[in-house]
Amino acid sequence: MRGRHNLLNVLAASALAGLAGVPVEAMRQVATTFTGVEHRLELVRELNGVRWYDDSIATAPERSLAALRSFEEPIVLLAGGRDKKLPWGEFADETVRRVRQLIAFGEAGPMIARVVQNSQFAIRNSQFRLEGVTRVGTLEEAVAVAARLARPAEVVLLSPGGTSFDAFRDFAERGDRFKELVLGL
Repeated sequence: MRGRHNLLNVLAASALAGLAGVPVEAMRQVATTFTGVEHRLELVRELNGVRWYDDSIATAPERSLAALRSFEEPIVLLAGGRDKKLPWGEFADETVRRVRQLIAFGEAGPMIARVVQNSQFAIRNSQFRLEGVTRVGTLEEAVAVAARLARPAEVVLLSPGGTSFDAFRDFAERGDRFKELVLGL
């Protein structure tokens, strides 16, 4: 599993299991074989050297930050959905630092693209990774653009930062649709 936040979860679970008397070997077995939870930095597939991850549960900018910080590889980020009127500044700065291509979709797409393009980090620094921002209307369009832009050894990450309610019943339906699209590539 990727992400410092997941490591902290494993440590907390291990501490509680230890207090409950669970043998260390049983904890080790679970920690080394648990692959994670659906729609939470879930590896969907690797195709042509590109790894596709579903983090549809990330319905707030700070949730997407944890996902972004889980990768060293260049990222093609799919962000969007419906804005919950939360601050996007730190998300924008981290996107400029870690993401090679941003694909902004849904109701919040134009706002996310604008905030990232106006990132204070980018304004103050000349060393950053972001090469481009693409605005599209739908998740389907976002996946199609990502498939064209992604390069081998990169990650395509659906970590929207917004809710799914502009186009889907919930984050799970959005994540399922993402996986369906990715598996159909």
